[in-house]
Amino acid sequence: MRQRFRDWLDRLSTQLVLSHVFVASVVLGLALGISGVTFRQYLIRSQVHNLVERGVEISRVMQGYFSGGLYTAEAAYLIQVLQGTLNDRVYVVDDMGQILLETGNQRVPVAPWTRADLNIVLVAGHVMQGVVNSPSGGPEAVAGVPVSVGNHVAGGVFLESPLSTSNRTADSLTVLLLLGELVAIGLVGVLAYGISRRMSKPLESLRKTVAQMEGGSTPVRVVPEGPQEVQELAHEFNQLADRIGLQVQQLTREAEIRDALLAHVAHDLRTPLTSIRGFLEAIRDHVVAGPELDRAVEIAFEETLRVKRLVDRLLTAARIQSGIGARTPIAISRLIRTTLDRMEPLLLKTGHRVVWDPQDDAEILGVMDYLVEALMNILDNAIKWSPAKEAIMLQSIRGNSTIQLVVIDRGPGIADELLPHVFDRFVTGDRARGDSNGLGLAIVHEVVMQHGGRVWIENVDGGTSVSVEFTIMHSVPD
Repeated sequence: MRQRFRDWLDRLSTQLVLSHVFVASVVLGLALGISGVTFRQYLIRSQVHNLVERGVEISRVMQGYFSGGLYTAEAAYLIQVLQGTLNDRVYVVDDMGQILLETGNQRVPVAPWTRADLNIVLVAGHVMQGVVNSPSGGPEAVAGVPVSVGNHVAGGVFLESPLSTSNRTADSLTVLLLLGELVAIGLVGVLAYGISRRMSKPLESLRKTVAQMEGGSTPVRVVPEGPQEVQELAHEFNQLADRIGLQVQQLTREAEIRDALLAHVAHDLRTPLTSIRGFLEAIRDHVVAGPELDRAVEIAFEETLRVKRLVDRLLTAARIQSGIGARTPIAISRLIRTTLDRMEPLLLKTGHRVVWDPQDDAEILGVMDYLVEALMNILDNAIKWSPAKEAIMLQSIRGNSTIQLVVIDRGPGIADELLPHVFDRFVTGDRARGDSNGLGLAIVHEVVMQHGGRVWIENVDGGTSVSVEFTIMHSVPD
């Protein structure tokens, strides 16, 4: 039970409601205290002021009493008329402070008049007013008004009234304000609950959506609702979910590529290694001799070269993926000549020719080694699929801001269903033909992308065309 209570206290909606109720209680409590004290003081001041006004009226009547124009009974009657039915007492004193008349409620205790109070009224001729504490009856409102006859003070009128009526009125008002405060706190609680639910409901929905993401592959979305900040949070979450989804897809693709890489590498290494092992075992066991021994050694050597080419291409692909480094201006004509020089031994071996018309030239920003590697892979691919001693066309076509290198072979072409995947790793047209490992065009694609260019391949009449396009740095003078 205690844990459930703590969980309830930890909820956002509960904390919002309690915080609103607490603030409302503090504010209304302060307002209640201030208003209660203010109204009580107002009632007391009003009561004292009324005593002073009544004392002034009575003092005017008492002028006739002190001048001999009124008898004692007449003066007492007039005082009672002016006093009315109010719960107070009136004293008429002479200039020595002796009580001459006393009227009003006899249950009101006599106020403790001090000599200083009497001097203010009877000597200085000023009005005295205030609140005193009666020893037997609690606080009382008092007032004293001088009665002047001619130019001297003949006596004074002193009035006193208990503050019980004002206090009861103030207490009643405090009770009413307290009830109003309780009602207001209840309304604040209800309003705070509605606001907290409006705020916490979309957050709870967001929490459930996040929980659904755990271990799930289905993309989840949050409907933006509630306050503006919560809607912005929902938008940010949806964008984060999209990024996570893309990253998951990328990681999945990379995992698939890694698995394919391991499978293809294992396959491509197994064949030459099996061949090398077989020939080495034959040599070790003296199964072959003479010309057959020389042939076995030659084949084993070629298979090691095949393994080396595979490893070199894997290393090249990984190195290119990590970046190509600083670029320098490179003339297309120089790139082509360097590539053809490196391809010459292979061209002599296969009997193919590369026909290049060096008419268009331009400079691009790039890294020579990577660009040569890419162009060599394109030509190597064309040589593998072209008929023996068939010419391969190499064109450099310049546009307004770009230059294209186009390699055209006279091979059998590429199947339509294979065209969208020719630049993927380990994709080959016919694995039984040659020693293709499906990395050549993948390296071409990566190099071209790293140089900000684009590459595409298409079937043409009587062969295949591979086009590479780069942005021109500036034209090369003739």
